[in-house]
Amino acid sequence: MKLITYLSFGGNCEEALNFYKDALGGKILQISKMGEAPMDVPPNLKDKVMHARLEFDNNILFFSDTFDPSTLSKGNNVSLSLDFDYSKELDEAFNKLSVGGKVTMPPQETYWAKRFGMFVDKYGFNWMVNMMK
Repeated sequence: MKLITYLSFGGNCEEALNFYKDALGGKILQISKMGEAPMDVPPNLKDKVMHARLEFDNNILFFSDTFDPSTLSKGNNVSLSLDFDYSKELDEAFNKLSVGGKVTMPPQETYWAKRFGMFVDKYGFNWMVNMMK
C-alpha cells in the first residue's frame, strides 16, 4: 500500500495545483475536469478539477475541487489516501481504520477505480482507499 495526501479546494484547485508545481519543482501527471466525468455535473462545476496528481522528487500529492465548497474548512480539506494493489487488503484496512468512525462511502467500484471508499476515522481524520482498475 502507498500513502498519498489528498488536498481539497473550494473552486481554486487548478490555481493551487500550479502554485505547488512551481514551488516544489514538480510535474502534473494528471488533471481531469468534472465535466469529463460520466455523471450529471452542474454547469458551474464542469471546468473544476475532479482529480489531479502532482509528482515532485519521489512524492505524490492528489488534488480536487469539491462539489460543495461550503463543506470545506481549514483542517478538513486534507485527506489521507491509501492506494492498494489487492481488494482484500483494501477491505481489511478500510474495516479496521473505520471502526468507531463514520463511513461516507463504502468501498465500491467507480468509473475511475476498481474499488474506492471514504470514511472519517474516530479521531476525525479523513481517509480514502483506492485500487485502480
